[in-house]
Amino acid sequence: MLELMKEVYLWETHILDTFDIRYEFDEFEFFEKLCYRTEDRWSFLTDDVQSLLEGGEGVETTFGYSLAFGTFSNTGNYFAVIQYVYPQTPATEAGLKRGSIIIEMNGNAITRDNYTDLYYSSSLSLTLGELQDGVIHQTGTVNLTARKQNLNPVIASTVIDNGSQKTGYICYTDFFGNSETLFYPVFQEFKAAGITDLVLDLRYNLGGYLSVAAALVGVVCPSEFLTGNTVLISKTWNDLYQDYWADNNRDDMLHEYFPKFSDVPVNLNLSRIYILTGYNTASASELTICGLDPYMEVIKIGDVTRGKYTAAMIFNPEEDPEIENWGTQAIVYKYANAEGVTDFKNGFSPDYPVEDVLMGEVYSLGDPRENLFKTALSLIGTNAPSSVSLPPTRNISGVNFDRSFSSKMNGLNHHLIDTKKP
Repeated sequence: MLELMKEVYLWETHILDTFDIRYEFDEFEFFEKLCYRTEDRWSFLTDDVQSLLEGGEGVETTFGYSLAFGTFSNTGNYFAVIQYVYPQTPATEAGLKRGSIIIEMNGNAITRDNYTDLYYSSSLSLTLGELQDGVIHQTGTVNLTARKQNLNPVIASTVIDNGSQKTGYICYTDFFGNSETLFYPVFQEFKAAGITDLVLDLRYNLGGYLSVAAALVGVVCPSEFLTGNTVLISKTWNDLYQDYWADNNRDDMLHEYFPKFSDVPVNLNLSRIYILTGYNTASASELTICGLDPYMEVIKIGDVTRGKYTAAMIFNPEEDPEIENWGTQAIVYKYANAEGVTDFKNGFSPDYPVEDVLMGEVYSLGDPRENLFKTALSLIGTNAPSSVSLPPTRNISGVNFDRSFSSKMNGLNHHLIDTKKP
């Protein structure tokens, strides 16, 4: 760990020279000492790198849902609300859907100490509830057994035709490795339908592979930029690697470019795009937003994004059987778009702030009545976007959502992963 981090870590100058590994006895505690937590919120160590790598390819042992966690201020009791479910998963088969409320698991209250069991247990009995008059009432139970499977991050898509305009909508939840093969067909359907506008829903997308983000921007951007030399991002490494790449004319390690037109199965050739955002819009999603911004009109609707302007790589000692399943996901560079936008620690603010309604009058993703999508459709259907009346906020009185809870299993899909290793 020490040798690796002193070579590749973006903030390697902050690693102390006084470490004596003979007196370090806890791997995770030692890794924390190596990390520059003033800036780095993302690097981590794992003793199960195989599961981490599989998760990055969309293979997980999972129940198949993403959750938000709330509490009633007058009781302090936590509950979970399902933001979405992946298709063909145990959650879907049990009838769970967006807006379903979980008030207990295995007969126990949900707490800050045990809530991750909702992701990592092999089986669960969930007590469900329903909101009535500001109170959640118990409605029944469902039993779930986790299953290892490939997840499809395209969880909703549709075309809305209002006569003069056709709007394509796609909700894409993870930049899993090779998941472009799952979204290409959807965009090809949009192309065949003759859509005039696109709503890209990234409100729950915590990131993933850089290569997939590059593929996505190649689909939606103006075709004139698909020359193979249009800068998507520039990369800033630590001094060692920044100088090495420059001295050896390794422009491929200092920049990421839009793909060539011949490498993109479908291009919508749009001049503007509507992107739905939220607190869980992070990393590769934010790169998509800021990477496209210099080249087309990007209209953001929803909430402020997470604020992750760095990229990581996975390192694991494959040839050492004693530690072969250990690995680290270490931050190796920060990125900037073609206009130099970087260090957006506080995320990107939406052009149109709109609440993501999860309780009360909840609509499925892709439903024209759903709050964020409805706003996008209103903007698309008017010649004066600034005059659009935003949907009213519908926060349930006395309910607070806690963003410190994870919305789903931790994995490398929560980050921007570059596979071009030094």
